[in-house]
Amino acid sequence: MKHQLNKHKANFDDMEILPMFPSQSQKLLRKEMTSTLYEYYLFGEIVEASEYIELLDTLRSANENDQFVIRVNSGGGLLSTANAIINAINESQAHVHGVIESECASAATMVFLACHSYSLGEEADMMIHTSSSGYVGKESEQHSYVAHSRKKIHRMMKNRYEGFLTESELSRVLDGVDLYFDREEIAERLESYSTYHKEKFMQEMEQQEKEDASPVKKQLLS
Repeated sequence: MKHQLNKHKANFDDMEILPMFPSQSQKLLRKEMTSTLYEYYLFGEIVEASEYIELLDTLRSANENDQFVIRVNSGGGLLSTANAIINAINESQAHVHGVIESECASAATMVFLACHSYSLGEEADMMIHTSSSGYVGKESEQHSYVAHSRKKIHRMMKNRYEGFLTESELSRVLDGVDLYFDREEIAERLESYSTYHKEKFMQEMEQQEKEDASPVKKQLLS
């Protein structure tokens, strides 16, 4: 399957933007200048990362005046590929807008939540569950692998879903429970997710300012 990236001249007036994160990319909405709108359809199974090289490269090379729209209709797939896309979104200077067309499940939910703003199709729904993996080898190696995987998955799930899921829900997911959300529930949770990450961003900025102003750091820099 060939994954194609579509490129257009951007027209922000035609797009419903629901900003979630305070980032420099939001400046796009207040600037009148030539921009490029990229559309990517994350449809079907998320497969090997090698199939998404064009998307990853374009996200990283886009400038702050560009707009990305990632349209999701996927039941999930490879977690390693989802993480590669998320890393590219985090490194992108462009504003990345996520749209759930219909199905958004498993690893696809992580990609969607990594976007900077969101829209929901009329039949949008979401399913979140923990990842599954297997290991073939000696029994002692299997125990080590399971322990390593659980620790890694717990950290990753917390990072991806904190603010969208409650602590209780996150614990249930890690215990193997699948959680389902319809359009209204997703929209409500996105508001909480936005508030949580905005507050977290402001706290991190305040902490950074305190560290920058500390006598110890000034002495080290002098």
